[in-house]
Amino acid sequence: MESLVNYSVGGTIHIIMNNQIAFTTTPDRGRSGTYSSDVAKMINAPIFHVNGDDMEAVAKVFGIAAEYRQEFKKDVVIDLIGYRQLGHNELDNPSFTSPLTYKIVKNMKPTKDIYKAQLISEGIDQARLDKIELDTDAYLEAAHVKSKTAKFGVEKWENAAWENIKNPTRYGAVKDTGVDLGHLRNIGTKISSLPVDSKFHPSVAKIYKERMTAIETGKGISWGQAEALAFATLIDEGYHVRLSGQDVERGTFSHRHASVYYQDKDGSYVPINSVIPDGSGVRNFIAAGSHLSEYAVLGFEYGYA
Repeated sequence: MESLVNYSVGGTIHIIMNNQIAFTTTPDRGRSGTYSSDVAKMINAPIFHVNGDDMEAVAKVFGIAAEYRQEFKKDVVIDLIGYRQLGHNELDNPSFTSPLTYKIVKNMKPTKDIYKAQLISEGIDQARLDKIELDTDAYLEAAHVKSKTAKFGVEKWENAAWENIKNPTRYGAVKDTGVDLGHLRNIGTKISSLPVDSKFHPSVAKIYKERMTAIETGKGISWGQAEALAFATLIDEGYHVRLSGQDVERGTFSHRHASVYYQDKDGSYVPINSVIPDGSGVRNFIAAGSHLSEYAVLGFEYGYA
């Protein structure tokens, strides 16, 4: 979805927290590629492999990744390579299945100690580092002790800032959603017209001609036309309308034709957007024909939930 017209987020930073999988499934049994990031090669995303024990290299790579994403609006991948120090829990023993690996892991210095030694070698006073460490431990321990007796009520989620956002009457109030007939007919005329200087498929042109007749006579409004009128009046009121999924432009049963494709050149005309003032540059109506992975599209529309 990275570069799809209606599904791009302008680049994503993907972070692989790579602990070598575990100890009962080794990397050569967990994937076909050399690296766990190999899947990103299909979209030509830059991939950074960085040693998690090198704190400053990690910080530098994250900075470069952020700059790349901001500059080029494309995906970038960070393979942050570390290791799993223990098993699934403190009672598990990884040396059962990976004895050689865990002989090495057993002798690995913690990342904190590696960085501390580096800073001391660069002239940072050890007493200063020791104080930072003690202060941090004390802060975390105090929070841990406090958590034992802390009680939390659901009502604590409710605060003034949230209440200002969550206006219960903004969308939920029952109101008259009808549109004055004259205004509705004016909108219907706009969205039932196709540019005369462009070539469209005869069958689609016929559908739009019938829609115009229905607007003029007030009879024979089709289901697809009623839907278009509903969308167009929402846009006229300043709302945005986005349809997402397979065949949403044409409509699964060829009833919608929200995007009418030119027959003699590339591109399409979107009649519903004709209710937007000329020159505004706004695309208030989007029929986002999707790729064929329904769960991914659903996740995108609901915000990666």
